Amino acid sequence: MKGLKLFFLGLLFLSACNTNNAPENIIEEQKMVRILADLHVMDGYMASLMYSDSIRVLGNSYYKTVYKKYSTTKPLFEQSMKYYSMQPVLLDSMYSQVEDILKKKEAKLFKLQEKK
Repeated sequence: MKGLKLFFLGLLFLSACNTNNAPENIIEEQKMVRILADLHVMDGYMASLMYSDSIRVLGNSYYKTVYKKYSTTKPLFEQSMKYYSMQPVLLDSMYSQVEDILKKKEAKLFKLQEKK
């Protein structure tokens, strides 16, 4: 009986990690990684500015620009984020990729600054 429970627990775990069963109404994983990376760059930029109401409005237009770049919408992004948040192993893997992208962008920026 204990072996049967472990089998079903393992099967449940494997099915939870399977991204092939993702609903059609979410953003594809690699596209989501690129969107997250761009949104985090935007967040970093916004954090460097002095906060005001106009900055908040400006920030919303920046986010819309990112969504438009990837042919998506805020509601679709939020729905996809909710879906991926329910799969912590997959989301952790995605954020590792986001971190790699951001490190590459940072390195490129430092190289450009050194040339000046």
